[in-house]
Amino acid sequence: MKTKIKKKLKENAIGYGLLLPFLIGLIGFTVYPLGLALVQSFYKDYSPVTGYDPSALGIYNYVRALTDEWVLRSIKLTLVYAAITIPIGLIVSFFIAYLLTAPIKCSRLFRVLVYLPALIPGIVGASIYKYMFGPDEFGLFNQILIATGQEPSQLLESENQTIAVLCFFLTGIFSYGCTTPMWIAGLKSIPSDVYEAAAIDGSSRLQTLFKITLPLMGKFIFLQLLGSLIGTLQIGESVLMLSSRGGFNGNLNFYGLMIYNQTTDGIGNYGFASALSYLLFIVIAALSAITFKANKKVYYEDA
Repeated sequence: MKTKIKKKLKENAIGYGLLLPFLIGLIGFTVYPLGLALVQSFYKDYSPVTGYDPSALGIYNYVRALTDEWVLRSIKLTLVYAAITIPIGLIVSFFIAYLLTAPIKCSRLFRVLVYLPALIPGIVGASIYKYMFGPDEFGLFNQILIATGQEPSQLLESENQTIAVLCFFLTGIFSYGCTTPMWIAGLKSIPSDVYEAAAIDGSSRLQTLFKITLPLMGKFIFLQLLGSLIGTLQIGESVLMLSSRGGFNGNLNFYGLMIYNQTTDGIGNYGFASALSYLLFIVIAALSAITFKANKKVYYEDA
């Protein structure tokens, strides 16, 4: 038995050696931080400065996360924003891709132009949007308002939460191009003979879209929905780059930003931040499980 194991190890030595850097990275930068964060989440007011206090061990951070007014407000903002923007994003990006698959001249050029904003680094894009939505008279939109005789607006820093959230939503419009390649790939994967059969049966373009294209795009819709859901619930760094720690009175204090702010206020409350992070993980896992369960009803060509 031992001889067989040694022989197997010798045969796979090169493979194990190639896997070793990955395993070290996985354990050191994923498994260990996850375990450490889980431990920290059960210590009240934990920070690297104060260290672990055995008397503070308990579920205080989780109770606080579910009862704190600012956290509940942040959760509401994030969920409402996700419920509104995810469907809009899916519909708009799909129809952009749908139009780009039409047999028109320069269609490849249009595809490149639509996808081009995705190649701009996040910090560069944030700088551009910060200039466009600047709250002072130097902001691009405020310059337009002043030129037309209107009063300048605080936009992202507005006291009106609806205006602030709307401005933030507008900063993400050009990112819809990021998902068009997958939509186009899905549309191109539908056999042409299906459309030919529909045309012979007298199906209109609208009927073909809703009764053939969309059902056959089910697996792609599922992937886009899942990715959008996970990404939207983790919004944080983009707000931080555009606004002062969540806008006026926390109007843009999304849940992801709330977690970050816990680690930067004073000496940082890493225990509370860890609890918030694990609650987010549980919510994303639950919603992903629901999405996967619903995905069983999606049509797959090989099924």
